[in-house]
Amino acid sequence: MSKYYLYCKKADFRRIAEKFQISPMMSRIIRNRDIISDKEIEEYLYGGTESLYDPFLMKGMKEAVPLLFDTIKNGGRIRIIGDYDTDGVCSSYILKRYLQSIGADADIRLPNRMMEGYGMNADMVDEAAQDGISLILTCDNGVSSYDAVERAKEKNIPVIVSDHHEVPQPLIEADVVIDAKQPDCEYPYKELCGAGVAYKIVCALQCCLETYLPQADRTASASLLEQELLVFAGIATIADVVSLTGENRIIAKEGIKRIKETENTGLLALIRARNLEPSQIVSYHIGFIIAPCINSAGRLQDAELALDLFESSDRQEAETIAYRLSALNEERKSMTAVQTHIAQGIVKEIEERQGSLPKVLVLYLPEAHESIAGIIAGRLKEDYARPVLVLTNAEDGIKGSGRSVTAYPMIEELRKHSTLFAKLGGHAKAAGFTLNKGVTPEQVEQELNQSCELTEEMLQEKIWIDMQLPFAYVSEGFIQELCRLEPFGIGNERPVFAEKNLRVHKVLVLGKNNQVLKLELEDASGMILEAIRYGSEEQIAKEADCLIEGKEKEGDDYRISILYYPGINEFRGRRTVQLRIQEFI
Repeated sequence: MSKYYLYCKKADFRRIAEKFQISPMMSRIIRNRDIISDKEIEEYLYGGTESLYDPFLMKGMKEAVPLLFDTIKNGGRIRIIGDYDTDGVCSSYILKRYLQSIGADADIRLPNRMMEGYGMNADMVDEAAQDGISLILTCDNGVSSYDAVERAKEKNIPVIVSDHHEVPQPLIEADVVIDAKQPDCEYPYKELCGAGVAYKIVCALQCCLETYLPQADRTASASLLEQELLVFAGIATIADVVSLTGENRIIAKEGIKRIKETENTGLLALIRARNLEPSQIVSYHIGFIIAPCINSAGRLQDAELALDLFESSDRQEAETIAYRLSALNEERKSMTAVQTHIAQGIVKEIEERQGSLPKVLVLYLPEAHESIAGIIAGRLKEDYARPVLVLTNAEDGIKGSGRSVTAYPMIEELRKHSTLFAKLGGHAKAAGFTLNKGVTPEQVEQELNQSCELTEEMLQEKIWIDMQLPFAYVSEGFIQELCRLEPFGIGNERPVFAEKNLRVHKVLVLGKNNQVLKLELEDASGMILEAIRYGSEEQIAKEADCLIEGKEKEGDDYRISILYYPGINEFRGRRTVQLRIQEFI
């Protein structure tokens, strides 16, 4: 069961509304997100790229820039080593595209998820040496690649590590480390994703371009930076599920804005392949439609495929790759659905056998593809409101991924049982690991639950409601005003509205798989609005039955309360207000 809380934060909402030309309701929503001062409100509503911090505030940047420029001027080869997810692909693309635009000889090496795993390794350094590489530049990885950096020293190849993950100790002995989370880094914002850090690097290079490469076309590189590369930084920021506050929110917002005018052949092909138009893209489309296709390359085939898409200038080639990525994503969705169904069956058996669920769910799915273990764990975490680890068979043993709730900092808890794991990495909300030889899933489940201090109260999801909002306030104008709060994500959650004592007029189950519940609801004033609810076929059927039964039993006295978010439904040229039901309460 969830627990519901109503924000009651105080402010002069009318003054804020008048000063910033917004509604008092918007003023309240902004205050609920702890945006308090006029300066913070101004930046939240109107902040653009001019509000981004000086890249040279980031520790290591002053050393990295001359090292990169010296390599370029001396005709050296730069190898960018990225990662296989959307953030890694976008980071790599940003760096290569900019470096090549100013005359650098740069290429990219992305790891194969299945064969090599995450991050730069010593074999990649050996490859670089054989290929005559003069400098290695990592992105979205590197702060934990101790063996690889040691190998680079043996091969006399300088290494610039650019990363955004938590920095282990001791600090890696690369030639330069750029990561806002490293000790003594005074950069004011610590939550950039890998592509955000890559974007700051190219911004720093642009600042010094006239000094180091006066012959370079500064106007062309500035346009590239401000238009195309910001798009990819924005995509990665949303896809990597980092906090959408401060600089991240600006990068995501400005990136989305520029998607509408992008000329990148591959990105346009992918947007078309998903039956979208650039003009309609918001954070939802990136997080749930575009990014999963990019990720599918690294999950099921090779991340180089996604990189090839963005680097393609041939429309036919780009469309071929885009449809391949779309097909891979559909394959991934099908695999995930099958294994999630199996996992839910196992959970049901555990609950029936034990009478209740363990605080930490550990599930062994030997037939599941290792690349979807984290997705399954995430879905089960949402379904059962507790930490979940999903283990599966891989070539080098039993691997797994975990997803966690706020009250259980996963990587910290797993490190207490380091003897279980041959490899372990992650953060508070997610982890990836390989079990030591001989360790069984049963041992993992037993040890984690023996040390677990979670209570049932700690596992209750807390839902914060922005305000009770009667239907009379839900106008098309207000809905358009809410768009100014985009993009939504961690730290800038979509507002939650509530209304109670609603009369139910119609109950319909729709959709190809009966996964949509459509209602007509009337509030106390007599105003009627359409509402929809998405869910699994089983969930929607159960909720529809409850509503119909309630109407039959209580007639006009039957009332419900909901949490919702308003939107506009367009059908055959007609626009109507439609509520998206989050929960029945």
